[in-house]
Amino acid sequence: MPSDRLDLEYSPSSVAREPRRSLRLYRERGDAARSRLRAEESVPYGDESGERCHVFPADGPGCPALVFVHGGHWQESGIDDACFAAENAVSHGLAYVAVGYGLAPERTLPDMVASVKRALAWIAGSGPSYGIDPDRVYVAGSSAGAHLLACALADAATPRVRGALLLSGLYDLAEIPDTYVNDALGLTRATAKDCSPLRMPAPRCDAVLLAAGRYETRTYLRQQRAYEAHLASSALPVVSHVVPDRDHFDLPLDLADPTTGFGRLSLDHLGRVTSTS
Repeated sequence: MPSDRLDLEYSPSSVAREPRRSLRLYRERGDAARSRLRAEESVPYGDESGERCHVFPADGPGCPALVFVHGGHWQESGIDDACFAAENAVSHGLAYVAVGYGLAPERTLPDMVASVKRALAWIAGSGPSYGIDPDRVYVAGSSAGAHLLACALADAATPRVRGALLLSGLYDLAEIPDTYVNDALGLTRATAKDCSPLRMPAPRCDAVLLAAGRYETRTYLRQQRAYEAHLASSALPVVSHVVPDRDHFDLPLDLADPTTGFGRLSLDHLGRVTSTS
């Protein structure tokens, strides 16, 4: 495939409708959540400068938690842009944790995967002090965040979680060294293969929900189908959806929102039965 065409396939904004609006809503909704909810901000879970999380504790002990890992092609965004679903999660009895992991080019992709592993280990150990039941942790990630979670949960040393919601992820990075995305990442072909979830064991969880918006590039949709088949072959329960009228950037905004179709689907996956008002 010509390099310019390949770049478009790995550029979600090439087919998204209003990506700038969606990115603005990430920050606006997150800022609102941080101002209205009880939040512990920039809590360190490791020693690296990017290893920080915003924690929205549950109301009372022993509550489930939703942990969100943001996207941004491993080189953009951060935890302040990852709190948009906090109010929805807390309103349904979940604690919410937005995880940061540091970005390229300062950090390598293996560094980021290691950070997400450390974040999940920290939640398993320190979660109870925030009302979190470590046996009822769910994870969600969008784009790069979906990829990082798939990698982290493939490691037997990472604490097991109840369920994973992976949105618009890339699961085979073999082509990334030939795209503009690699200008910051600096992946070798060997590292790209080593960091591809399609070459790894299935995530350590009870079930996986895969989702992408209808307005997504063919490459992202193809990779979701391939990863679905990979998980199904491992006998891990997996459900895959292409969500109508959503794209790479606005799909995450529906997370845990009972007024939207995908929001209700995500709540069902989280085990929270909710009806719309």
